Amino acid sequence: MEGEHKEILTFKLGPTSNNQVLYFFGVSHTNNPKHPQFEQIQKLWTEFLNDSKGERIVFVEGRIQKTLSTYEESINQYGEGGGIQWLARQSDIEMLRPEPDDRKQRELLCGLYDTNDVAYTMIVQSLAGWFRHIRQSTFEEAINKSTERESKFSDIYKFVVDGSWFLNQHKKIFGEQSLEDKQFLDLISDPRRGDTLINNIVSSRTKIRNEFILLEIKKAWESQKSVFIVYGSGHLSALELELKKLINNNNL
Repeated sequence: MEGEHKEILTFKLGPTSNNQVLYFFGVSHTNNPKHPQFEQIQKLWTEFLNDSKGERIVFVEGRIQKTLSTYEESINQYGEGGGIQWLARQSDIEMLRPEPDDRKQRELLCGLYDTNDVAYTMIVQSLAGWFRHIRQSTFEEAINKSTERESKFSDIYKFVVDGSWFLNQHKKIFGEQSLEDKQFLDLISDPRRGDTLINNIVSSRTKIRNEFILLEIKKAWESQKSVFIVYGSGHLSALELELKKLINNNNL
């Protein structure tokens, strides 16, 4: 499914006297290359290259991919993360995923919540993302893929994550609520809501990630690097005030 065409958020800082800039592009998560945000990313990228001098770095949400073909195919495969990685590679610019790795995120969350609830949350977040992308699999296949991926962290959870466990855990928390329900998955995976325990876990995960992202932004800026960031619009909304505080405190 194509991502919703929400208002696209951008935050710009600079250029400074030494032509250092910070661009933060808040995206909708989608792998549809026809989404208008991808043309805007290209335009903003060209502006970034023209305005910045010296060292540059790109912050990417998601894994850094080893091989990418074209801009459009990179988006098809990896969404907005693939698109910006392709652009960065064309200009030979350093890339970084500025947040704790997947294992560390789960370890931190399991220190705050029951491990069954954390594992369930990771899977339903992934399933919510399935609805936002152009789909090439069935929902059942998406469940199998998500549970298989989460099973790699069974040593952290102290139990084996599989499809049977996941469906039982869902019934335990939400009864007969259908899983294949976009509105339901969007609601429980929204970090801005406090309706359920799952919302609270998602919120805690987002806070952990944002703290790391902000720290890496500060480090890169203080190293005199120009920074280009492509992350979900929710991260920009949460971080914009903190970025402005850093500016006002002369830390940026």
